[in-house]
Amino acid sequence: MGTRSRARKFTLRQFSAGFWGAALLSPVSTDKVALYFLLSRPMNIPQFSHDDLRLAELRSYGILDTDPERDFDEIASLAARICDAPVALVSFVDADRQWFKAKVGLEDSETGIERSYCALAIRQEGIFEVENLHEDPRTKNNPLLKDRPELHFYAGAPLRTEAGLALGSLCVLDTRPRVLNETQREALRVLAKQVIWQLDARRNLTLAEIQRQEVDHRVKNSLQSVASYARLLAHSAGSEETRAALMTLQGRIDTVAALHEALYLTKADARVDLARYLLRVGELLKPHCPENVGLSVAAGPAEVPTQVATACASIVNEVVANAIKHAFPDGRSGTISLTGAQEGEWYILDCSDDGVGLAEDGGSGLGLRIIDAAAQQIGGLVERPEAEVGHRLRVSVPLEN
Repeated sequence: MGTRSRARKFTLRQFSAGFWGAALLSPVSTDKVALYFLLSRPMNIPQFSHDDLRLAELRSYGILDTDPERDFDEIASLAARICDAPVALVSFVDADRQWFKAKVGLEDSETGIERSYCALAIRQEGIFEVENLHEDPRTKNNPLLKDRPELHFYAGAPLRTEAGLALGSLCVLDTRPRVLNETQREALRVLAKQVIWQLDARRNLTLAEIQRQEVDHRVKNSLQSVASYARLLAHSAGSEETRAALMTLQGRIDTVAALHEALYLTKADARVDLARYLLRVGELLKPHCPENVGLSVAAGPAEVPTQVATACASIVNEVVANAIKHAFPDGRSGTISLTGAQEGEWYILDCSDDGVGLAEDGGSGLGLRIIDAAAQQIGGLVERPEAEVGHRLRVSVPLEN
């Protein structure tokens, strides 16, 4: 144990030194020496410049060459008003140009990088302010002044991310030499942070949407796999009872998949378009109906919580499964009808078939017990009104759980 413990403390550097020491003390060859110096050289790892990182960060926001947006336009307008300047820009500095996401007092959407004062502003920690562009040695030779000689003043606050990378600047320009007061400088700094906040919010939403799509894809694939496996087991089942149970299981998986799809399509926080959902559940259940049995679904609109939608789907699934199993024996033809409509604060599901009706003990079957339990979980009410033909079930569910 002691030897093993000491061996664990033997570092890679010590091993390397011992190895090469032994090798070099042995009969020396030029091959050994060449190999030593080759492996001793540092690896040639690509080094990225600060500007490469800055440009990569800029492009990760997907903001370049996008349409004007009110949020950015309002920031530029507010900067112009607070700083009492005729020109204000939300400017992003690309590799060879500066592009304006928002602009006040300027027609151009971009200029070459050689005409950009913002390219200087992003190199500064704080606000880059030039009292007179025509006299300052950093700016007086800018080609922009030949085309716009009336411009004299520039002040730009860097648009700096949390990583410290400056993407561009929020800037103001004026036609007279001047300086900003401290209130205007502070306002420019705060508004620049608002630009970054807007960018971060948009990028986070985009990333969230990508993640949501990935989760949606994985969930759908998983549900499809389980449903397919249940279908295969049903086809190879030895008894009719086992086959029926597996087909019912597949129907329930399909309804869960339909609920997931409905939630994905609505893009809402926890509410489902019940009409669309029930119609989709009906489409999924139709393939389970034998050729002699039709399925009709008509649902009125209602927005309900997911728990209510799930309960309604379970009820519909059990109603259809029970009718297929009991209502149409010996190849009897018929129709299962499902209707839904909002009545006040309730949604009424009316389920019926024109089959042979329930047996005397039909009210105690597993399917009907599942229907009762699903309704009770959301505070619903199950009624079994008399039907002249076949069987009828009326379920009232609250619109709010």
